[in-house]
Amino acid sequence: MESQIHPILKVTGEINRLETGDVRTYGGRGRHSRKFELSEDQEPHQQQPPLSHCVLIIGNYCHDVLIKDDVVIAESLYGCASFISIVLDGLSIPSAYASKIGAHRIAAPELGPQVGTLLQPYSPVGSPWQFDFGLAVGVGGEILSETLDRMLNLCTVMFVDIQSLIWVFDFVDGTVKMIRLKEIGFFHLLPRIRFLNASAEEAPFVDVVEARKLCCVLVTNGQDDCTVHWKDEEYQIAPFLAVQIDPTGAGDSFLGGLVAGLVQGLAVPDAAVLGNFCDL
Repeated sequence: MESQIHPILKVTGEINRLETGDVRTYGGRGRHSRKFELSEDQEPHQQQPPLSHCVLIIGNYCHDVLIKDDVVIAESLYGCASFISIVLDGLSIPSAYASKIGAHRIAAPELGPQVGTLLQPYSPVGSPWQFDFGLAVGVGGEILSETLDRMLNLCTVMFVDIQSLIWVFDFVDGTVKMIRLKEIGFFHLLPRIRFLNASAEEAPFVDVVEARKLCCVLVTNGQDDCTVHWKDEEYQIAPFLAVQIDPTGAGDSFLGGLVAGLVQGLAVPDAAVLGNFCDL
């Protein structure tokens, strides 16, 4: 399905300020006739009705240079939103993106390298539409609690990659550290979030035992496996046989595959299998 451009109220640097801009929508505009619900009484292994509605993604794009043994082996468009768009676009799932982006470094070579430049947090998004699914993804610290709260009002089912919340960059030297979720003002939003995605390294900072009581928590473990935690239930999702070479974007691709599976009506464990396949 051909990509389309339609106007959406774009993220700006000022909270609650609305500005109309062009954001690419892959697969066209969604129709909002049915809603996906995972109620308190509904288990994640139950089959869901197929959907054909729009997905809202707030996340980053970046120009990336891959270097191996001091040799540049690839230059490409990377970033969380980029990886997810590849999955959703490949499956013709309509989606809309809001992202802060800079000038293209090839179109504006005078800018030079921007290594070490930190992206400021995303402000709350304004939109005239409602979305069936929302994804908050990022490298670290871009998603404000106000932004996430606004997305929760716009989207029926909300997915959050924990990296966008708990990773913090030092503004002086660029070093990275993780902060516990309870310490940064997001834990109270967990009952409104349906799916929280974390790596095995990030899981201790989430407190999975407590978080799983409030939402479905997915913990990925690189090339090995994925575990779905929901209340008292736990599902081990076996991996596809693969040798990990470069894990860049694997978690984002997994999340994109998970969403794609749920859009098609798969139960959560089955959608997680699709997520495992997409992160290969």
